[in-house]
Amino acid sequence: MKKVKILIIAGAMDVGGIENQLMHLLRNADKNQFQIDFTTTMAHPFYQEEIEALGGKCIRIPETGGWHFLRQCKALYRIMKDGQYDIVHSHELFHSGMVLLTAKLAGVKHRFVHAHNWSDGDGVNKQPAIRKLYNAVMRRWILRYGTKFCACSTLAGEFLYGEKKIHDTNYHLIFNSVDTTKFLDHYDEEVSGEFCDDGWINVLQVGRFSPIKNQLFTVEIAKVLKARGRKIRILCPGNNGNAYEAAVRKAIAQYGLQEQMQLLGIRKDIDVLTRKSSAFLLPSLYEGMPLVMIEAQAAGLPCVTADTYSHEVDFGIGYVFWLKLEQSAAQWADALERAVNMQRASKAAVVRAIEQFGFDSRVFAARLCALYEQAVKGESAS
Repeated sequence: MKKVKILIIAGAMDVGGIENQLMHLLRNADKNQFQIDFTTTMAHPFYQEEIEALGGKCIRIPETGGWHFLRQCKALYRIMKDGQYDIVHSHELFHSGMVLLTAKLAGVKHRFVHAHNWSDGDGVNKQPAIRKLYNAVMRRWILRYGTKFCACSTLAGEFLYGEKKIHDTNYHLIFNSVDTTKFLDHYDEEVSGEFCDDGWINVLQVGRFSPIKNQLFTVEIAKVLKARGRKIRILCPGNNGNAYEAAVRKAIAQYGLQEQMQLLGIRKDIDVLTRKSSAFLLPSLYEGMPLVMIEAQAAGLPCVTADTYSHEVDFGIGYVFWLKLEQSAAQWADALERAVNMQRASKAAVVRAIEQFGFDSRVFAARLCALYEQAVKGESAS
């Protein structure tokens, strides 16, 4: 049987929520039925070895800064043409318009696009007029050249495609998901070692260092907790080494919060850290459908989070506390103090929610693969 060839365009394929999600797809897809390849803008992306070990290709393309997008489009055109892909699936927000046009010109029949965010920009600076114009043009191209429109949440779908599109038959809401077995199979395990048995209560905040993820506000929360004499420690795994991370480190040092807030760098043991924590924190300026919050709930943790993205991520078992970013650091600290005093959620309730909403990675992969198969069998797109 001829394999369905799929090319996924999703930035660097380095560590990140979207990348994690796409690796769930690759791990769970039938390798006899699907050939799934990825583009990357990095020389050695984090997931390259695993992608290749699972039978996929990791194909280097130029970055998109400034007029370099033309160079990237030329490279994509050649990759799509030479690779004879049945499907191109873009996860590039508004830049997906350029990707889909390139795929159309390269003769790719089935052009999927995926919405992952409900906002664009750094969440701090006002968006320039040229960027707004670019986004408007790209949205028109997305709607014109796309054949299947996916979104991780209703808010993300409305943001990228407009409210009208989400009612069309070629629009598909597919919730983000996680490998729930890592959390459920070890749900009641005792933990020891690092960050344990030292009198501190752990709170977990996972995410790359960025103004969008708002770790500088976390510093303010940590200041309040220290002033109250609470031994609550916020553990912050995530990409580091950029200017924002340096600003966070400087603030931690300035206020003497080295015990209260610890930056851990990239970690592969988030599931273990959830078992060592009593609550989860997510004060992001915006998110699409945050995988880290699905993971936290799969581990049974109470979540203190910003009211800035779709409530569709909520398991509905009473363990999510939605706060406004306008609320003070003291009010956020209050919520964290309440959260860490709660017992871990009932495993049975967590399992029911995962099954009901399809938050498991195998469900995510099965839904996407079914759409791929239907598209190729139908062969009606152009």
